[in-house]
Amino acid sequence: MDTYIDLKDVRLTGLVSQGLIALVAAESVWGTVNDWQGGSSSWSFLAIVLVVPAAVAFVIWFRAATHNAEAIALHGVRLMPQVWKASDPSQRDVPFDQRVASPLIKPWQYTFLAMVMCDILESLLLDTRAYVVFSTLSTLCALAAAGLACYLIWRVSWMQQRFAVPQRKRR
Repeated sequence: MDTYIDLKDVRLTGLVSQGLIALVAAESVWGTVNDWQGGSSSWSFLAIVLVVPAAVAFVIWFRAATHNAEAIALHGVRLMPQVWKASDPSQRDVPFDQRVASPLIKPWQYTFLAMVMCDILESLLLDTRAYVVFSTLSTLCALAAAGLACYLIWRVSWMQQRFAVPQRKRR
């Protein structure tokens, strides 16, 4: 018998989130290169402004992914590791409490927090030599966090799509 769960399609909101996250990372790189050349710090401000739509898109995607994960696992799901555990079709027969989340979730969260901390220090240290250091560190963290976020969004969206589409059992 085929298994079918009526889930929200998270692919479009996932792609929008990934695109905006990549745009923030690209702008962060551009702003840092501009900083190295003695340019204006307004490029860094633009990155902060772009974070807002990226965050909104991610929250919309995450709410839909959380809804789907709860429908799949029939278990309270609120955090990214739980969304991963519920969405992973390869762990379907494993009790929820024993499932394993992606090892990339914590590095993504830590690099994102490091980026935010560097952004705060960067804005506090305008017109100093340390500004460029923290601008560069922020950009490196932004690239790492963006890459990990895009991968995690893509992977969860793909795993949930596997649950949404009827799969024929192979003989």
